[in-house]
Amino acid sequence: MNQLSSSPTLAKDLMNSEAVPLTPGKFAKDLALQFLSGQYSGWPVVDPNRKMLGIVTELRLLQAVSRLTSLDDLRVEDTMSSPVYVFENDPLEVVLNLMVQRQVLRMPVVGNRNLVGVISRGQVLGHCLPVSSSSSRFVSSCSWCERVKDPSDGSARAKRWEPLGSFLSRNHLKFSDLDLTHTYCPSCLQTLQTLRTPSRRLAPEQMDGKAVRPCLLVVDDDPSVAGLLAEALGEWGYEVLVARNGREGLDLVGGRPVDGILIDMQMPVMDGRTMLDELRWLGHQMPVLMMSGGSDERALRQLLQEGAQGFFLKPFHLTSLKEACQKVFKQVEVEEKAASHFHVA
Repeated sequence: MNQLSSSPTLAKDLMNSEAVPLTPGKFAKDLALQFLSGQYSGWPVVDPNRKMLGIVTELRLLQAVSRLTSLDDLRVEDTMSSPVYVFENDPLEVVLNLMVQRQVLRMPVVGNRNLVGVISRGQVLGHCLPVSSSSSRFVSSCSWCERVKDPSDGSARAKRWEPLGSFLSRNHLKFSDLDLTHTYCPSCLQTLQTLRTPSRRLAPEQMDGKAVRPCLLVVDDDPSVAGLLAEALGEWGYEVLVARNGREGLDLVGGRPVDGILIDMQMPVMDGRTMLDELRWLGHQMPVLMMSGGSDERALRQLLQEGAQGFFLKPFHLTSLKEACQKVFKQVEVEEKAASHFHVA
């Protein structure tokens, strides 16, 4: 770290003075989704005079979303934490140490308590601990599913996205040999674009009077996953309930009719397998889809013998989920144009 401590460069020398801060009021839906996907961590909130009001971090945003039924209800001021920033004349050593302590990737830079720019951990590290360009590979990395592609590869493979581990193994590289450019792969980009598209759901008076919205229960302790699933299922015409663990899920099922359930395997208080067993023991026969971030497909297949109708390994595409819901939960069909923005190329 000698190079870091001896560097005379200041925060203002590397900051981005054109970074657009957040302002109080309605949280733009597309920005909320990008935060939830992990693209941002730490963003300044300012008043009309660019005076610092607070900081939005991914954690505070997740906490706020977990209390809401819709991203449309999200307000910037409900997600702020106390302002933590660096001053424009702070040396980079101070900036980096503060970033590490606060576990954020970006920090606002202020002068006279007003925002003058934003500086990223990548900018600081890139200046203080430069990587040799001769050994570094520039690789595009998806911020959501962590797949990568190498745009410098002249072969047809360069057009494909693949798991990071497979890429490193095939090219005999270490993670430190890569210079990652964070973006979105086509499937994840489509997911974000789909969820940010205004709903064109048919009004009740436009639908068949006999049509009833099926009620689905999402049981997942990860608020970002539960929120995105609830958003998508709502757009597809379902009524959605959310529970944070199996015990909460059983309480909801006991209080009202539910047409189908999506259950995550790993949860506190009561895990997915136990909830499935309890459901069947209590006599509930609604169809169930299991979800897991693990790779033990054999264990998930065993659940088909214990009363589940299907399973998903995370991450999975919303297209596959929609098709499974239509098949397993027997969704009441509405006119296709009501959900045309979910078409997949």
